Amino acid sequence: MGWVLNGAEGWGGNAVVNGRRNSRRMQQLRAEFFAEGKRLDADPATRPASVCWLCGQRIDYDAEPGTTNESHELDHFFPVSTNPELQEDPAGFRHAHRLCNAKRGNRAPRPGLGRIVSAWW
Repeated sequence: MGWVLNGAEGWGGNAVVNGRRNSRRMQQLRAEFFAEGKRLDADPATRPASVCWLCGQRIDYDAEPGTTNESHELDHFFPVSTNPELQEDPAGFRHAHRLCNAKRGNRAPRPGLGRIVSAWW
């Protein structure tokens, strides 16, 4: 049996809110993902892998994650609200601006969105 608080049911420190589980594992995965984004952004050779997957623009990795519209936020390729079993799957993590992630909401990704395309020029 779990506990219920403001409509969120969970067990111990693993509260479930809107289909999201805030586990220690998810907190660790998020911290590692943020560190990876910052590392990728620091090197011009890997920077393209650290831009916002929704708009393609550079993310402000100097700002605390999720604090400004341009700051880094972990976005899930498949929304957690519709695919809760994929929440802790790093293969679905995408670097995004806070504002871009909020605008996308829980809509499914558009076909082809987020794929790296080879330079043709």
